[in-house]
Amino acid sequence: MRKPMPAALPLALLLGCAVALGAAAQPPKAEAPREPKFVDDDAVYKNLYEKLEELAKAKRPLAHKKLLAKMKPGSANIAAAEPGRKALAPEEVYKLAEPSVFVVGSVYPDKDGNWETGTYATAWVAAADGVLVTNWHVFEDLKGGEVFGAADRNGNVYPVTDFLGGDRTADVAVFRISARELVPLAVSPAFAEVGSWVGVLSHPGDLFYVYTQGAVTRYSTHTNEDKNREKWMGITADYASGSSGGPVLNKYGAVVGMAALTLNIDAADEAPQNPARRKPVRPVGSPKLSRTDEKRQEQKDDKPKPPGKPEPQGSSLQMVVKMTVPGPTILKWINK
Repeated sequence: MRKPMPAALPLALLLGCAVALGAAAQPPKAEAPREPKFVDDDAVYKNLYEKLEELAKAKRPLAHKKLLAKMKPGSANIAAAEPGRKALAPEEVYKLAEPSVFVVGSVYPDKDGNWETGTYATAWVAAADGVLVTNWHVFEDLKGGEVFGAADRNGNVYPVTDFLGGDRTADVAVFRISARELVPLAVSPAFAEVGSWVGVLSHPGDLFYVYTQGAVTRYSTHTNEDKNREKWMGITADYASGSSGGPVLNKYGAVVGMAALTLNIDAADEAPQNPARRKPVRPVGSPKLSRTDEKRQEQKDDKPKPPGKPEPQGSSLQMVVKMTVPGPTILKWINK
């Protein structure tokens, strides 16, 4: 016996199935790529100094003489944030640190009373109530009447209102700005292992918020001109003039160092120099030129040699050593 044929499906149902299958076959609509934050270096620089000049005219920053009077060694008596235990990807470390990194800059009056741009460097947040950390040498060799302020990533500029402590030999300075509800970076109480990963977020050479990566190379000590013993942590992550005070971060996003010095190692026919006689450059930011910048300018201004006698012009620079303040040293001058 022949089996009965199944009833025909309604036309509307068949059309609905066809539409559904067609929709499923269509590739998903591509989303527009998410743009990163593009840094306008000229705008950052202009904004910092225009707003800092306004603050200086209003006498908002800590007065120059009071700043110098407060620059005495001692602990800032601040409770530093404790490091987390979750390892982060390098891009996560950057996102964590970016809101906590500032540009610290200065202005000073000229003989006619007009405000001139001074210097700039990098600073980072140690406490939510406006406490920042940078190098001690950022506040040295000042012009008469020079005063300071600091700008965050969004362009807000705050006056420096107090100098809280630190130490010249350690190259640590702790100061306060008139800001609240900041995001502090944790400071590691342990020395980073030689060979371990580090990242540096700083402002080298008029380029703001540059993030570089590398590793810890060694720990070294050196007797300075004042006969005091300095201690340094070497790293391979790049930084330059303007990076002074930049935080060196580990994979947990904690500060394990702070950018302070660079030392150029040049090739020479003569015997190697005594390391104690080589003077490292403390990379405070422009517009004040570092020794490296001055040397580059001198080379640029040299008269060209006559044509017809081509001569290879190789650089004598072999290596740039990056020397940073170790995390436990920083912690010593921050903590209660």
